[in-house]
Amino acid sequence: MYISDSLRDCGFEILEASDGPEALTMLNAEMPIDLVFTDITLPGQPDGFGLAQWVRAQKPATPVILTSGRYDVNAARKLCKDEPFFVKPYDISELAACIRTLLAGDS
Repeated sequence: MYISDSLRDCGFEILEASDGPEALTMLNAEMPIDLVFTDITLPGQPDGFGLAQWVRAQKPATPVILTSGRYDVNAARKLCKDEPFFVKPYDISELAACIRTLLAGDS
């Protein structure tokens, strides 16, 4: 959970889900979630692509950022549509800047 700790150090409040079903439970809860950051290879169903599709359909105002270190980059970018995609390893400061831009609505 290095990324969670790093983003907390950047001042973000982070909720962590260990798999797709847990992520959906969080997204369906009454708590506000301003942005979703997920690995494409998120365990369970949905995986990261499925989660992004769910968010697009159910919470279209919620930005999604996808990441992967194992997935073919070109295929991922094609499937990610307009979502930002970060190839692992990535620079935390670049990710934090992207998050701030998306949260500010300047995307």
